[in-house]
Amino acid sequence: MTTEIVSRAFPALESDLERVREIVGLAEVPSRADLMALTRQPAGHRHLIRPTLALLSYYMLAGPKRAADVRAVKAAAAVELLHMASLQHDDVIDDARQRRGGPSLNSVWGARLAVLAGDLLFISGSRIVAELGEREALVSAEAVQHICSGMIAETADRFLLSRTEEAYLEVTGAKTAELLSLACRLGAMQAGRDREAEEVMARFGWHLGIAYQVRDDILDLTSTTGELGKPANSDVVEGVYTLPVIRALTCEPALARLLRRGLTTAEAERARQLVLSCGAVDEARKVADEQAEAALLRLQGVGDPASREALADYVRSVMGSVRQAAPAAVPVPAPSPASVQGDVLVRVVQERLDAWLLDTGVAATQEETRHPRWNGLAAATALMWPGADADQLETLARWMLVCVVLDDLFDEPGLADHTEAAQLRRRLAHLIGGLDDTPPANGAFATALAQAWERIRLVQPPSWRRRAIGHLLDWLDAAEREACHRLSGFVPSLRDQVTLRMGSAGVPVFLDAFEITCGRELDPSVRDHPLLRRLLNLGSTTVLAENDLRTLDQDEAVGSPYNLVRVLRQEAGCTREEAIDEVTRQVEDGYAQVDAILTSGPAILRPASGGAGSVPVIGILRVVRDRLPGWRALHDIDRYSSSSTDGGTHLARLRRELLVEYAETGAAR
Repeated sequence: MTTEIVSRAFPALESDLERVREIVGLAEVPSRADLMALTRQPAGHRHLIRPTLALLSYYMLAGPKRAADVRAVKAAAAVELLHMASLQHDDVIDDARQRRGGPSLNSVWGARLAVLAGDLLFISGSRIVAELGEREALVSAEAVQHICSGMIAETADRFLLSRTEEAYLEVTGAKTAELLSLACRLGAMQAGRDREAEEVMARFGWHLGIAYQVRDDILDLTSTTGELGKPANSDVVEGVYTLPVIRALTCEPALARLLRRGLTTAEAERARQLVLSCGAVDEARKVADEQAEAALLRLQGVGDPASREALADYVRSVMGSVRQAAPAAVPVPAPSPASVQGDVLVRVVQERLDAWLLDTGVAATQEETRHPRWNGLAAATALMWPGADADQLETLARWMLVCVVLDDLFDEPGLADHTEAAQLRRRLAHLIGGLDDTPPANGAFATALAQAWERIRLVQPPSWRRRAIGHLLDWLDAAEREACHRLSGFVPSLRDQVTLRMGSAGVPVFLDAFEITCGRELDPSVRDHPLLRRLLNLGSTTVLAENDLRTLDQDEAVGSPYNLVRVLRQEAGCTREEAIDEVTRQVEDGYAQVDAILTSGPAILRPASGGAGSVPVIGILRVVRDRLPGWRALHDIDRYSSSSTDGGTHLARLRRELLVEYAETGAAR
């Protein structure tokens, strides 16, 4: 944003801004390169308006030609850190998903880490200010106090149709102008001039801040999402009625009838058109121009004419700028099974699976092998494991099929007794606990389980197998609990729903299967990376919520206890339609955040590639992105799928066989 006029008048500005960036870059979590992105400015963000104002204020009073004193550079860096902290907190408060053309920090990392990172930036900036001196610390604390007060007032006035222009300007002064004023004041304070000169620069920054915010509010109505780098027309939707809207409300009665919570996209666009058509934007633009002019008038008598003209040119560049969005991410097309492995390979693997099902006795007839939960696994595994050969796909498909049957056994309608659920879990736990000891296999499911595991033993190390067995045993406990909750009619609280749902869905078990497709056991530094853990948790909860929407009718019929729609209805007392709408919003938002992580994660982590595990994590994020269609394909085969025969026949037979085995083997002991 630095113009040629500014560069000529203040030749040290660019090098001094580099010094600012170096100081800002020191705010990080020690010894955690994998978390570096939490406290870094977005790629391509080079404007640094507030540090620039701090340095320009210093030059105006100390002399335009020399490099800034180290104290002035620190003051500029401190203001930028405070600004970055406020943005991170604002995005969490507003639940914003975009910032400067890319995903917001909370969208990628989650609200908790975003808030804590904002706290770290705030403390880092405050520490630098404290090092500058008591006066600097006091004026900074006062400014931050005003900023917080302004944010509170604005939040309290959301959706308030009676919001006045005076209230808007008061909030704008506190929320935005105060920080620009602080930047100018802190820069001026390092020049060693009298307090009257400091006050002049502070008032200059305050008027510029008002003008900047009014212009930003205008751009929210007049620009596109691409130009803003965040959703356009978001203020109206969020109930933040800015100066153009306040002016429009005085002459457009239809606007007042339209504005409310929960605007649809069409209603928000209609409101925007009403504001644009009544001249309110032009009136607001005049206010912005007046405030910018007032800022420049404050500079009379300060510095030399060339410096004043350069600062005026900088003001014009700031007021005329529109943030440009980063290039849009190229969507990754969902490949079809034919494009990944080919119909021939899928058919070969499925034929092997069918033969294996009949050989073990899991399927009693050729017709049973056609059950959709089984017949679609070859195609799904081909998507999950691009480049795998037939033997690899068969290994994964066998294991996934065993897991699917294990899950279905506890949902089988014939399981109508708590005692049987406990006995079934104990028999299965006995079989699974002895997998690595290769116990004698008795019965159809026991045989299939042992044979599927034997192939796994050839490709996965003992540490993976121990972890996978532990996950299977935990899954059995959760599956029994869900079956008992279903039988007793229990529906959990919203607070407990996610934990119970994740447990009964066996998410860790299916993540273990993902490691099979990676051809190795992931290092803990990769598997436990915070960004990858967030992706897996967010992706799992989103997929499960989507499944709850698709299977709602059947879940209601059988009394499935953990369906999110059912839980919301019980917790909030809302209608079925309201609960469906809420879960639908959660699913849409969840997939948007998953997409943000997958498309932005590699770029976010690349600057930290020297840290342990960061490069492998980038690779895993890319693998997940490429293989996501496969997991979605598996998810599409829901547990209520049925074949032309009775969908529960094979499950009832397998369940009875396992219970007989339980009695015969004395597993109760």
